[in-house]
Amino acid sequence: MENRIGFGRRLAALFIDAVLVGVISFFGGATIGGMLGVAAGAAITGGGEGAAKGMAMGGMFGAMAGMIVAAMLIGAVYFLIEGFTGWTFGKLILGIQVGREDGSRAGTGQLLGRYALKNCNFLLSILAFATGIHLLKVLGSLGGLAIFIGCFFVLTSSHQAFHDMIAKTAVYPRAKLAA
Repeated sequence: MENRIGFGRRLAALFIDAVLVGVISFFGGATIGGMLGVAAGAAITGGGEGAAKGMAMGGMFGAMAGMIVAAMLIGAVYFLIEGFTGWTFGKLILGIQVGREDGSRAGTGQLLGRYALKNCNFLLSILAFATGIHLLKVLGSLGGLAIFIGCFFVLTSSHQAFHDMIAKTAVYPRAKLAA
């Protein structure tokens, strides 16, 4: 337990991850969305007098939509890396990794379970959208609130967030995780 990582380094890793996802979403999503928006604006206006305005508006709205879609998709895939490996790039840069409570390496099933718990709001919201069952969105919001509050449990002596307690995981220095 003495090797577990507390709130500060975990928050720093999350910040690094958020910046990476944001930069990739901004440049990738805005570029692709902007190009598609310009093409749509040109197609809608048909090349007349308002073609330049239509292309500019299409590019602007396309870039915004592209960033939003890219942030959702890239964020989901990016943080799913942690579900398979126990680390994100932010954690890797800071030399920390998710493992079992006992300090050994966690298996993929345990890491994916932790991912599902940690991201229950996002996962249930997608499921609610796909199925049309509004109750899933409500449950996701409540679960997300519980996980958010549970993140502050890292400040206790066990250094485990609520989702870590349920999944029986903890965050350790990578070098200290036993095989």
